[in-house]
Amino acid sequence: MAAGTIGGASWPLFTVWIVAAVGWGALLAMLRRSGADGSAAFLHVITPPTLVLGFAFVGYGSLHATVFMAVQWWTLIAATGGRPERLLRGGPSAVWTAVLWLVLTFAAAYAVTRALL
Repeated sequence: MAAGTIGGASWPLFTVWIVAAVGWGALLAMLRRSGADGSAAFLHVITPPTLVLGFAFVGYGSLHATVFMAVQWWTLIAATGGRPERLLRGGPSAVWTAVLWLVLTFAAAYAVTRALL
């Protein structure tokens, strides 16, 4: 095993996995707390394997998928103030929240990817 690795995985990669797992769990807890219907929770649960498989099918590694998922979940939590049901209400505030989420996601994904690669 190389120095600075855990089971062959580097510290930055291991950190991305932990941040992604914690963000996934936090968002799932918020969806359940908000009383979102079962389909929202189900789609959230199947997102990690389907996104990683999609990236692998296209030819990218799972690092890009993991970074994107982690960034997406944490920026959603930040944009909605911990209340993802705000996106489902409709109206101008939901649109602005979605735009904020989009902008934060692209900026954070770019920054984290540049820092890791």
